[in-house]
Amino acid sequence: MIRLKIIVIIIFFPILNMPLKPQTMGDFREIIPLPSKDTLVIDRGLGDWWFGANIGVNANYYFNRLRMPLDSSLYDPSIPPEYRDSMINYPGGFGTGFYAGLFAEWNPKGSDWGVSLSLLLHDFRSGIAETPASKDTTKESYEAITEFSYVSVSPSARYNFPIVGLYSFGGFDLDFITGSKLINRFKFKNSGNIDYDKKNVISPQKFRLGFHLGIAYEFLVADINHKYRLLFSPYLSLNGGTSVISDSGSSRNTLFARIGLIIKLGPDEVKKDTLAFNPDYKPPPDAYANANRENGPFFGGFEESLLAYEATPVERSQVSEEVAEKSTIDVVEKVTSSTEPQRKITIRAGQRKTYFFPSSAATSLTGDTREYLDNVAEFLKANPSSTVRIVGHSDDQGTFSQNQKRSEDRAKQVVQYLVSKGIASGRLFPRGDGARVPVGDNRSEDGRKRNRRVEILIVQ
Repeated sequence: MIRLKIIVIIIFFPILNMPLKPQTMGDFREIIPLPSKDTLVIDRGLGDWWFGANIGVNANYYFNRLRMPLDSSLYDPSIPPEYRDSMINYPGGFGTGFYAGLFAEWNPKGSDWGVSLSLLLHDFRSGIAETPASKDTTKESYEAITEFSYVSVSPSARYNFPIVGLYSFGGFDLDFITGSKLINRFKFKNSGNIDYDKKNVISPQKFRLGFHLGIAYEFLVADINHKYRLLFSPYLSLNGGTSVISDSGSSRNTLFARIGLIIKLGPDEVKKDTLAFNPDYKPPPDAYANANRENGPFFGGFEESLLAYEATPVERSQVSEEVAEKSTIDVVEKVTSSTEPQRKITIRAGQRKTYFFPSSAATSLTGDTREYLDNVAEFLKANPSSTVRIVGHSDDQGTFSQNQKRSEDRAKQVVQYLVSKGIASGRLFPRGDGARVPVGDNRSEDGRKRNRRVEILIVQ
């Protein structure tokens, strides 16, 4: 019973914490500048092969005829010998069970179909059926207790639904019995409950052919060392098949439901490309981008403050030494208010900026972040070869899935803002690292604030 409780906890914990919305499993791109001035581009996506474990519990229903012989020498020596071959006919019954084993799967990326093989090394199923009690004071009845242990081999095919992570599966079960216990119990009352057991009075089938149909939802748990993915796949299936007992005129069969969890690990599919450095490349003319706040039109009590940018190309020889540095742009913000000082923001290739979020759940950009991104957008327009690498992070205040989604949303907010400023999405490379790369101590509020961040790197 303790083992069954542990298995139930292992299965239901990830089910209760799985994402409520469909999620992408993640395609990642890394851009790495090399000492040779070339650029290494690494694209990582889900692989085709997965390996892991399969655990779960059963809920069994037994039906059809179960006949066990009445052993008169045990129950009632006064019964004449000619009646000692009487049979007890049992009604249907219920039971439970649990299982654990190995799992392998081939699920080609982008395909609607895949195949898998489950090898359950220990598949335990039990059941209880009882005849009606007599109406006298002894309350005599008979109880059949069945316990079976199998090694089960289950090939399956899976169909992937359009909703990411959701799929159905079906296939066959080849059950080879490794152990059994069949108890014929005589029960009655005589100043207390009295039971007489007779074990293994009939024999089960040594082999059983079955089938299964089910539905599952898989989700990403971890990106391990930028090489492997760990997925959890809770599922529910209905199983049936041929008879489990046919001895002594029985035709006992069973239908059962499995509630399980597949834990699978697979290597990423990695593609690498090197973008060669072009020594003949000529950068575009440097430009000053002037930002001027001007009073806009008046609409019924609302005064719009318009931010106007003007980028003016100049000859390289005319640019001051500070501005002429390669891949650098100075953005000067001019304001009409005499109380606001001028601010000068410098953007250059290789520059990394980090912005933080006020709470664990916050994903919206702050005013400082948007102001910086306005200048990044102008820099990107003036430097068409530059790209931006964006990495979102989270503190540890939440489940793994929640923290992963928050980090991805923070990176996406940056992408959406730059796209709204006219930057092509192909020049922006976002990813979310969840809470896996902390820079502060999550045990303190100051440390958690440092961890909930987005990092913006300008790449030439």
